Amino acid sequence: MPKLTGAHLFVRCLKMEGIEKVFTIVGDTILPLVDAAEDEGIQFIDARHEGAALHMADGYARITGKPAVGMFTGGPGFSNAISALPAIYTSESPVVFIAGAAPMPEHGMTAFQEIDQIGMTTPVTKGSWMIHDKTRIPEMVATAFRTAMTGRPGPVHLTLPIDLQEVELSEEDLPQYMPQEYRPMGKPQGDPELIEQAASLLKGAKKPIIIAGNPARYTVESEQLQELAESTGIPVFTVEQARGLLDDNHPLCFGYADGGLNPTARRFREADVVLLLGRRLDHRYRYGGVFSDSAKLIQADPSSAEIGRNRGVAVGIEADLGAVVEQISAACKASSVSKENISEWIETLNQDASAWEAELRSHATGQEPMHPLDVYTGLEQHLNDDSVIVMDGGDYVQWGRSFLKARKPGRHQRLGPLSHLGGAIPYAMAAKLAYPDSNVIAFSGDGAFGFYSMEYDTCIRHNINITTVLGNDHTWGIDNTFQKAYYDRAVATDLRPIRYDKVVEAIGGYAEHVEKPKDVGPAVGRALSSGRPALVDVAIRSGASPFASAVIARRMGG
Repeated sequence: MPKLTGAHLFVRCLKMEGIEKVFTIVGDTILPLVDAAEDEGIQFIDARHEGAALHMADGYARITGKPAVGMFTGGPGFSNAISALPAIYTSESPVVFIAGAAPMPEHGMTAFQEIDQIGMTTPVTKGSWMIHDKTRIPEMVATAFRTAMTGRPGPVHLTLPIDLQEVELSEEDLPQYMPQEYRPMGKPQGDPELIEQAASLLKGAKKPIIIAGNPARYTVESEQLQELAESTGIPVFTVEQARGLLDDNHPLCFGYADGGLNPTARRFREADVVLLLGRRLDHRYRYGGVFSDSAKLIQADPSSAEIGRNRGVAVGIEADLGAVVEQISAACKASSVSKENISEWIETLNQDASAWEAELRSHATGQEPMHPLDVYTGLEQHLNDDSVIVMDGGDYVQWGRSFLKARKPGRHQRLGPLSHLGGAIPYAMAAKLAYPDSNVIAFSGDGAFGFYSMEYDTCIRHNINITTVLGNDHTWGIDNTFQKAYYDRAVATDLRPIRYDKVVEAIGGYAEHVEKPKDVGPAVGRALSSGRPALVDVAIRSGASPFASAVIARRMGG
């Protein structure tokens, strides 16, 4: 029987929170934690770069809808890992970022690899703490998970000095309380009067819309959102982590709530009543300016700080979003007020959506070098509602974001508002760990692929059989496009025409190179059935995506 240490206590607290996997690179100041985790049956997924490992934790949280853990040595391991933290913070993923450190008594003495880990993480977490005493370990782990998951979700940080990991304990020091005893487990309801006001506005609207954003992913069930849409007949748009919360193929779902990717969403300016389910009025929504001045906004959010931020709202509801969706559904059904006929509004949106899909498909002409839509239309036969699609950044991928459908929650991932290029590979790895029987396809440009290409070694070591479909135009595409639009020239945005399939082949994966549109589908099919981590390197032509064109038009005043 191994001796019981502070590390065992910490790991048992993680297990109580349901943590079964930890993403890491092993280093000096977490060796006791790693050893204790082996005793406790925690699986370690050890990556080739700490940034990739923390991106994997982010991906795992997004995809499962539950907290995930990244664990790293202090100092250099922490510093590499923190590169992923701002993206996690702005994407609002409940990631618990854990780091070791030199012994507590040596802090402030220029200790081994000492840096201010708490100060560095504070601006990009919901909370950051150093554990100072062995008796505080259960409390601080509880605080970290409670903070990550309550209100709007987000990352937190814990530093555990190595001397507290090594200190010996007895069974009496183990946690005395279960998670349901130290954080709220219910669903705070919206104020009934405000719910009635919201229901009245929605029923009286001629052009209503519902937009689901990040926090809805963690508190709203698909069935709840579908019931709200079907009971009211109101069209739904989804964005960020809420993509797939209502299937894009549902007759009342109109896809991305982003006019740069989905022209149907440009009808937002015509909406007279808007129900925002956790969607911030940030710069992407021009701080509320995408809606007309006369539109009535109903803003439901788990954080009071977001309600009325940047623009006044007609009804502001602070509550659990799942509860709000249920309450509004029930109130609309119970109301005796007759509902406006919005069939003409729905038909307008349907016409927009059909026209946009036809326009996208028209780009798949079969010419060489191929258009990105030749890639996406060529492989859609391999996608079903259980597939996981992971999108990186860059112009090639923006076409896929516009074209490919989101079918289920957590299965249609993108980088997030801070857009850390290269994240698609670790996100895809996390998806395959979460859903080992599903096809997981990452879409990446050749520039983004360079960030974490060595994670294919991690895939092979841990039998994580992802498939990446790489668009190779040997260019930093989106920035090259912006430069030419703004300055009539491009600087430092050219890459070399590298055969990335050969790189993956050398690491040990399955790989193919494709130049003809007709070969895309068969190559992707072989990659998916290869039983190995795979990459299909596709020669594509550069060109502005709908997203890039919309950004350029906005900046140039078009």
